Amino acid sequence: MPPSRMAPSSGRRLATQLMIALGGILIVAFLLGSFAQSAEITEAPDFGGAYVEGLAGFPQSINPVLASDDASNTLVSLLFDGLTRTDPQGQVIPNLAETWDIAPDAREYTFHLRDGVRWHDGTAFSADDVIFTYGVLRDPSYSGPYGVQWRDVNVEKLDRLTVRLSLPKDSFAPFLEFTTVGILPSHILGTVGARDLPAHRFNIQPVGTGPYKLKELTPDRITLEANTSHTPSPWLSRIIFRIYPNYKTILTALERDEVEGAPLVEPGDVVRLQRRKDVTIYDAPENTVTMLFMNTANPVLSDRLVRQAITSAIDRGRVIEVARNGHARRADGPILPSSWAYDPNVKRLEYNLARARALLDEAGWTADPAGGPGRQKEGNPLRLVVLTNDRPERLAVAGEVQRQLVAIGIDVEVQATGAGGLVQDFLLPRKFEIAVYSWDFNGFDPDPYSLWHSTQVAPAGLNISGFSNRKADEALERGRRSLDRMERLKAYAEFQAIFAEEVPALPLYLPTYEYAISTKIRGVRTGIVANPPDRFRNVTDWFAKTRREIATRRS
Repeated sequence: MPPSRMAPSSGRRLATQLMIALGGILIVAFLLGSFAQSAEITEAPDFGGAYVEGLAGFPQSINPVLASDDASNTLVSLLFDGLTRTDPQGQVIPNLAETWDIAPDAREYTFHLRDGVRWHDGTAFSADDVIFTYGVLRDPSYSGPYGVQWRDVNVEKLDRLTVRLSLPKDSFAPFLEFTTVGILPSHILGTVGARDLPAHRFNIQPVGTGPYKLKELTPDRITLEANTSHTPSPWLSRIIFRIYPNYKTILTALERDEVEGAPLVEPGDVVRLQRRKDVTIYDAPENTVTMLFMNTANPVLSDRLVRQAITSAIDRGRVIEVARNGHARRADGPILPSSWAYDPNVKRLEYNLARARALLDEAGWTADPAGGPGRQKEGNPLRLVVLTNDRPERLAVAGEVQRQLVAIGIDVEVQATGAGGLVQDFLLPRKFEIAVYSWDFNGFDPDPYSLWHSTQVAPAGLNISGFSNRKADEALERGRRSLDRMERLKAYAEFQAIFAEEVPALPLYLPTYEYAISTKIRGVRTGIVANPPDRFRNVTDWFAKTRREIATRRS
């Protein structure tokens, strides 16, 4: 049988088909090659994993309107939301409130609440919860930390998702920051009065709207689990707190790998921990300033020239090295350098021993005619007492100040008292000459009225230096009354210039808040820290697990 043959037309068709197939393969290969060149595999956060941190002491009240200890406030920051919150720069941004309107006279604030928010038990969040919470704060029987701020604020529900807050008298620029306090659930606590709230079981069985919810609470361990309905939803599925007696024992636990994070690392421990490759030390500026407060009612310190001489004689960099091992930022005014209101152009007195001596000469405090190291005026020696508490850091500051002031002829005695008695027994009654004391701003608004306005000189007022200056008062009043940022900037620049000239106190340094977290936890960002729980400000961005994604690069 003769071999079969393909018809010529069939052969041509097959060749054409082969060429088309080969061309298709080449095109696909080209496209794949191009895609490979313009795409890359990246790691992205994925849900899951846990973070274990040490907690110093058992929380006393996991309630946002009652919490006063660090342990309680840490848990509150994770379990509850306020109408607003602060970003890493300390600016007030939306939280449970989506937006708000401020009346032209700046005395009425209308908040529009986010729809769809639910409490950890599934109940819908509404204006009723806001009205109840602020009602507690306004109640005369409320004994928590926010009563003074809210006592005279009028609170009104406009509809299910709208509330109006009205200030009683003048506008008050820092008010918006007060709305960061966590909101309570009215469906659970609505029948509980402010007087009975401290004893309620809610304080150990909290229900909030925050990014985490309580799963388990035992004497030595607290477990939180992610609230996946929260916006934004967290990546870490659990946060576990192990309870320890104090921060030192937490550090020991970290070194033994019992925990993955320590909420506070003292300056003396930083270098040792930095040797570990599996731990990151984060540092953030605190909203706390350590100062030398000078009692302007004292006969010697009432002279501005003497206060200027003391300011010129102090090397703040050396004080920071001695007291904090260098772990602090220099302070040089009554407004924090991190604040938008800080004016770097104010002419401030710098360290200058020659000028310090000249200022004392000008004030009439001359060298001892007998050739001694001190100074005298009309036969009276120049002697001052520096008062502080008995904390090692404060004693180190006082000792270094003593050493530096002796160099310009001031005889200085250091006296120490218990930490608890310093304020009540000496500072508020103004029974001191110079005091080493730290002022905690507790918030991010720059308003320094309570420390420096003359009305605060009264007994129990916080103007412990007794500073009184009419122009300074006027600037402080304008600064807290106006909501216009530029007007406030101008007012506070004027106040800073007056302060730099009058120096009722010498700001020394801002401690650096340092804490340790395992390198397995990623996405941690630092920012200004008003309170230790602020380290969790961006906790919804923290992650331990990742997934692979294909990311296309743009040409």
